[in-house]
Amino acid sequence: MSRQHDIDHYGMDVKDLESSPFEMVETLRLRSKIHSYFRELTNEEKLEVNRYDLILLSNAQGFYDKLKFIHDFQNANKPEDEWWWHLHHVVKAFYKRSFSISFADPHGDLIVNMV
Repeated sequence: MSRQHDIDHYGMDVKDLESSPFEMVETLRLRSKIHSYFRELTNEEKLEVNRYDLILLSNAQGFYDKLKFIHDFQNANKPEDEWWWHLHHVVKAFYKRSFSISFADPHGDLIVNMV
């Protein structure tokens, strides 16, 4: 599959809260795949991924509510920079209003800091 296909697929998936929890896990896996080559994307592709990330963030509660039954967020061994695997922290931070969104560097991926 092409990178643009991955990005397009990710974009469709983050908008679909009717997906099964298993499909949502695949969405998070796809996001990790995109993360692995994010620095190689064009600026336009990076902006597109960032827009989809913001949609995922706005749908974090819905994703979390479905995923918590099949994914053990508490024991996820994913790095913190892959914040999509830590939606339990994202949801908690949103309710507390203790989070920030930034970029690692001008060419880096979106970072969600949860305080």
